[in-house]
Amino acid sequence: MKTRCCLLLALSAVCRAEDSDLKGHVVNVWAENDLFVSTDRHYTHGTRVGYLGAERPWATHGDSLVGRWAGWLPAPWQDTSAWRTGISITQNIYTPRDISIPTVLPDDRPYAGWMYVTPTLERRGLTPGGKTPSFDVWSMNLGVVGPASLSQESQNWIHDLRNFNEAKGWSNQLKNEPDLDVRYAKAFRFEAPISGSLHGQFIPHAGMMLGTVQSFASVGAQWRVGVNLPDDFGWRSIDEIIPASGGRAPANRLRRGLYVFMGAEGQAFANNMLLDGNLYHDSHHVEKMPVVGDIRIGMVYVGKRWEIAYTHAIRSKEFRQQQDVDSFGSMSVAFKW
Repeated sequence: MKTRCCLLLALSAVCRAEDSDLKGHVVNVWAENDLFVSTDRHYTHGTRVGYLGAERPWATHGDSLVGRWAGWLPAPWQDTSAWRTGISITQNIYTPRDISIPTVLPDDRPYAGWMYVTPTLERRGLTPGGKTPSFDVWSMNLGVVGPASLSQESQNWIHDLRNFNEAKGWSNQLKNEPDLDVRYAKAFRFEAPISGSLHGQFIPHAGMMLGTVQSFASVGAQWRVGVNLPDDFGWRSIDEIIPASGGRAPANRLRRGLYVFMGAEGQAFANNMLLDGNLYHDSHHVEKMPVVGDIRIGMVYVGKRWEIAYTHAIRSKEFRQQQDVDSFGSMSVAFKW
């Protein structure tokens, strides 16, 4: 009897330890705009609202249909310990450099709006041997490019509110076409203690997307330094291949933190409807650059329930006729429980 009680107590302790490592629910909101850097061109605005459910132990993945899919999908170089699902909705707006001209500008990018819903499956664990934290994500974009994205109405509504000039060329935007994109990305986290409470982490990542709007391969990394770093894989902008996971495990929720980061990502494109033009309709298009790179720097405050971040991004030229590199700012907030 005593032996049975000891075994039950030990099992209970293990379960509590596993539960204390699981992250809770997260709601994320992003607002990105080149007005942060006093321009109004190209990737001019992005908005995303996302929800991530609470993590569940990997041992439970066979209890549901989605969990069984999570077990079927490959997870290279990872012994998975937790999984969760999420969903987000995104609207991105793209315009040429001069929005005061109503006619097509043949040497500048097309007007384009892109709206999509993204169901997501995240898995977290350690590399084989239990040495390095790892994270991967499978997701799918389901949406539309064209007038049905409501990007013309969104941009001109904001411009009207802020007393800016109306964008005149939306009648030339890409036509309505469906968006179906599948994405996979993976990241690892390497610890780099610095001094005292100051800590550093190096987070490399890679991934690919295949679909009607964009098909590309991507590789990048983020380096962050701060105090009480969260147990995630870095804060991210809307269009990075690896999404922001966010949240803290219960054992760390009372620890406030602050960190700065710098990251870079390169993408090699096979197709990009936003520059190549519509797949099934005649439309304005430009010659895309096959490789595009971003550099991002930012700061994140990590509170008990809130995370607040600002990121400044610099993007290399996306098409042959482009005159200058672009930059934009990204404000993001997460509420976690």
